[in-house]
Amino acid sequence: MPVNLLLCEGAENSPDVRVLTKLLAGRCQVLPMGGKYGMGTRIIARREALGRNTVFGLLDGDFIEVWSQPMGRPRDWRSSDGQIAFGWRWERKEIENYLLDPAIAVPALGLLNNTAMPAGNVYQASLEEARDQLGRYQAARTALATSRVRFVDLPSTFGRKRGSQRYLFPDSLDEQSCREGLRTTVTAHAESQSIECDAVEQRFATLLPEFLQGGSRHASFLCAFSGKDLLLTVDPKLQEFGFPSARVFLELVLIGMERVTDDIGDWIPEWRELQTLVDAVKI
Repeated sequence: MPVNLLLCEGAENSPDVRVLTKLLAGRCQVLPMGGKYGMGTRIIARREALGRNTVFGLLDGDFIEVWSQPMGRPRDWRSSDGQIAFGWRWERKEIENYLLDPAIAVPALGLLNNTAMPAGNVYQASLEEARDQLGRYQAARTALATSRVRFVDLPSTFGRKRGSQRYLFPDSLDEQSCREGLRTTVTAHAESQSIECDAVEQRFATLLPEFLQGGSRHASFLCAFSGKDLLLTVDPKLQEFGFPSARVFLELVLIGMERVTDDIGDWIPEWRELQTLVDAVKI
C-alpha cells in the first residue's frame, strides 16, 4: 500500500519540505504542518476525512535518551500503545543534519557554478572541529530534552537569540556554562515541571561521555548532534571557504539538490529506505 500524503514538520518552503518534495517526487504529496505536536491526531483526522489509510507523517529524530548505532533507515513512529502506525522519524536529529553531510553537500554544491566548496576532507575536518566544540552543549540539550514532563514543553536550548530565526545558542560551550544553562532553564520552568535541577544535572553527567571523544554519539555526531547547532558552529569556517554565511551555504545546498536530475535517494541509505517505505508501507 503506497503512501498518498506525507505530513512533515516545517513551514511552506522550509528545508524539510524541499528535501522531501525532491526525494519523493512522483511518489506522494508532501504537506508541511508546522510543529510536531498534535501531528498524530491530524494524521488520524485526515485518514478519517479521506476515507483511506494512506496518510502518514515524518518527524525529526530529536534527542533520544538511549543511543543505538545508526542503521541508515528511518525509525518507526507509532502511538504510545503501539496500535497505530503514524509513520516514521528521521534517524538524525533534524533536516540540517542531512544537508551538512558531505555525502549530500558536496554533490549538491558541485552542480552550481562559482561555489567555494573545499576539498571533501577539509570540509569534513571543519565539521569534526565543530563537533568537538559542541559535545558538552549537546549533552546538556539531551539531558533537558529527555527530562521533559509529558505534554509540557521544557526547552532544550538556551543562550542568546541569534539571526533572523532568533535561534537560541550560548556564548560559551564549556561544562560550567552548560550546567548554568541547565539550572537556569529548569528554574525558569519550575512551575510546570516536576523534575529537579539535581536530577537533570545527574543525567547530564551520565550522558556527557557519550558526546566527548571516544563516545558513541561523538562517533555518530551527524546523527546525534543538532544540525542547527553544527551549522551555527561551523559558520566561521564556511565564511573562510567563501560562503557569506551558514544560511547561504544551506540554501545553496538545497538549490543544488533541487537542480540535480539524478535520484537523490542514491546519496545516502536512509533516503533510499524512506522511498522504499513510502512505496509500500509495511509498519
